[in-house]
Amino acid sequence: MFLHFRGMVAVGVTAVLLSSVAACGGSQSGKKTDSFSVAILEPSSLMPANYSEVYGSQVVSALFTPLVTFDIKTNQTHLEVAESIESDDNTVWKVKLKPGWTFHDGEKVTAKSFTDAWNFAVTKKSAQLNAYVFGEIKGYDKVKSGAAKEMSGLKVIDDTSFEIHLVRPWSQFKQLLGYPAFSPLPSVAYKDPRAFEQRPIGNGAFRIEGSWQHDQQITLRRNDSYAGTKAKSAEVRFKIYQSFDTAYNDLLAGNLDVLPAVPTARISEAKGQLGDRFTESPSGRMEYLGFPVQSATFKSAGVRKAVSMAIDRPAISKAIFRDTRIPATGYVPPVVPGAAQNACGALCVHDAAAAKAAYDAAGGVPGDTFTIGYNSDAPENKEWVEAAARQISKALGVDVRTRAYPKLAVLLGDLSSGKVDTAFRTAWTFYFPSPENYLKPLFTEGAGENFSGYKNAEFETLLKQGAAAKDETAAAAKYAEAERVLLGDMPYVPLWYQGSMVGHSKRVSDVVVDSFRRTRIESVVVK
Repeated sequence: MFLHFRGMVAVGVTAVLLSSVAACGGSQSGKKTDSFSVAILEPSSLMPANYSEVYGSQVVSALFTPLVTFDIKTNQTHLEVAESIESDDNTVWKVKLKPGWTFHDGEKVTAKSFTDAWNFAVTKKSAQLNAYVFGEIKGYDKVKSGAAKEMSGLKVIDDTSFEIHLVRPWSQFKQLLGYPAFSPLPSVAYKDPRAFEQRPIGNGAFRIEGSWQHDQQITLRRNDSYAGTKAKSAEVRFKIYQSFDTAYNDLLAGNLDVLPAVPTARISEAKGQLGDRFTESPSGRMEYLGFPVQSATFKSAGVRKAVSMAIDRPAISKAIFRDTRIPATGYVPPVVPGAAQNACGALCVHDAAAAKAAYDAAGGVPGDTFTIGYNSDAPENKEWVEAAARQISKALGVDVRTRAYPKLAVLLGDLSSGKVDTAFRTAWTFYFPSPENYLKPLFTEGAGENFSGYKNAEFETLLKQGAAAKDETAAAAKYAEAERVLLGDMPYVPLWYQGSMVGHSKRVSDVVVDSFRRTRIESVVVK
């Protein structure tokens, strides 16, 4: 999901299968059709609250529409299925639905369509991976444990109105409602959830055609009864690949229309081969170098800051990432509304002399040596981690070694259980556009993604004040204060923001990838 794209499934597709799935991108037998193809890897799930990576999110977002959505350029929150979402105290949220919304099978979208779906996501029997995002709703713990069937904080008023009661004030809750897990479900979903997942019935701009053909394709048709802005093209076929290198070759051969992530190693040739059909889009994904802050090696914030200043981010971005990474200037990317500008300052700028002085002043690390762990199933990691290790070694006069974990799942498992005593590579992608979503999940005490073991009472107090703020400006100010506290401790080194490198065929135009790294398929035009 948003975290580190856990459980990403990528199963092989044979050359014969690829050629039979879709010749010439969006056309069959030479006939022009209002259809186009998009490359994805095999999704982990097509249930709104159960996928674990961007490709599940891509398909789910086409099939389902939540209460709010986000502007493609600004990431500002817009009402979609909701006519209004209001709160006087940021604790009790009153939702009013727009009329005219239906599911693909004709069933009306009502208040219960939302509350039943959210309760289903949380129940122990359902075992939905993203159930925790409902954790601030009253009664979550009882439903999660099996002691209750419905969250007490969800109160249906009538078919078009319901209330959400939170356990504490939360100014950012409206933005969270745009996360696909908060989508509604039709009543048929509960009769046989496993069967439903193979052929989901949503309320989105597209409906599924047939069933999910695992490791092959997922075909969607435009929902002509959609209550929102209708899609510009009649059909999209998600072609499932094992490797985007293969997908890139298909794009060049005319057998694919949209490649949402051109492989980094092929960026240079893509710019020449595709010309204006190669575009770059900013995203909300960040990469970090993290530290187990309770360890003897990394207990000093001075040492952690020295490591940050020892890394030459622009040099690594240019040499290894072909300038597809933007050096970080803080813990919150610029694509997020309310993000502080250049919060990190000199701490995120390469300065070998300042880094060495800070390292010596902090007393260094035992033996003047440490190790950086990384997952090697992403090929780029080895290159940049080793480059960073060399830079740190040279600037600080230490011996920095590297350790490869065979898979991300292995590294995450060891991080979650506290077994990692080295520095480590990690990443994060937001699931709603707020500074809080880069601060709370990663750095509050006990949070599932807080792999550093960091804790700071002042930091958490400021986050709570931001959550309780009366308006977005006041909330952003508190989050900026919290970020400054975090930068003073530097449990993670902010490294870079990752962009989306997109390629498309001559058959299509208006190809845009949003900050969540999802192709806005409703906007694509087939020429």
